[in-house]
Amino acid sequence: MKVNDQKAGQIVPLAAQRAAAPAEKAEASSGPKEKVSVTKAEASVDIPAAQAVGAASRAQRVQEVINAVKNGQYYPSPQQIANQLVSEAEIEARLRALFQ
Repeated sequence: MKVNDQKAGQIVPLAAQRAAAPAEKAEASSGPKEKVSVTKAEASVDIPAAQAVGAASRAQRVQEVINAVKNGQYYPSPQQIANQLVSEAEIEARLRALFQ
């Protein structure tokens, strides 16, 4: 196979690449680090709005599921419900054990 598209300036020997890599990493790590800070007041402004949106969409989804069950379009699986209840109980028990 013959390659005609490469220019001499694009080909770098492997040894040169390995030698340049540590120098590049050292330069990158010694540069200034960016910091982001958020005050408590700024964060608390967005939390209630997000909770309101989440509650509204959840209520709408719950109503859709209730209507689907009533219309016979959705059949909840007792096995899945039981598994989810047990899973949530296990998670709650583990969290309580961690905090005690």
